[in-house]
Amino acid sequence: MLLAYVVDDVDHAFETVRAGGATVITEPQTEPWGERYCQFEDPNGIIIQFVQWVQ
Repeated sequence: MLLAYVVDDVDHAFETVRAGGATVITEPQTEPWGERYCQFEDPNGIIIQFVQWVQ
């Protein structure tokens, strides 16, 4: 299962959640179509994704 959340600042969200000890799946990266995202895995195996649209 994947839960995606749109945020204002992926990098800030990433640093905050990583500092809390979450398991990082994908560090922040930007796709060619303007989607910046990162992913974590929760203890139940659910992938949490933060998304920010950039230009």
